[in-house]
Amino acid sequence: RLVSSLDPVTSRMKMMRKALLLLLACVLSSVLAKGKVEELTPQNFKSTVLDSDATWAVSFYAPWCGHCKALAPEWEKLAKAISPTVRVGSVDADKHKDLGGKYGVQGFPTIKIFGKDKSKPEAYQGERTATAIAKHLLLHVTDAVNSALGGGKPK
Repeated sequence: RLVSSLDPVTSRMKMMRKALLLLLACVLSSVLAKGKVEELTPQNFKSTVLDSDATWAVSFYAPWCGHCKALAPEWEKLAKAISPTVRVGSVDADKHKDLGGKYGVQGFPTIKIFGKDKSKPEAYQGERTATAIAKHLLLHVTDAVNSALGGGKPK
């Protein structure tokens, strides 16, 4: 009887231990992070993004695009603020048209979020500022943490 009354406590302690380990991993990785935008190409996209457990924010851009040039400093700011919790990359989709085409890129810049299901990236349509994009990305991180803890999406 005594053991069965401790089961909820033991279960809660295990969940807390997992949460603390996840938090520790995030803190350690943030200390070690470079915090820069990673240049992605057809040669490294699969191994870097698709085979990764991390959530990725990827900007498909063209070097001549005015909106892309305006996004660039915000994208750099985002990478410094949110890496490695979320990794941030860019694809020159003008140069690598096949890679952009594979993900339905029709205009520049196109931002895609590669979350848990890498085969179904989400098109980000929000404001093009580091703060707005980071807020959106943190929702993905929260969902992933809740899922890892067995809690599903928060209500």
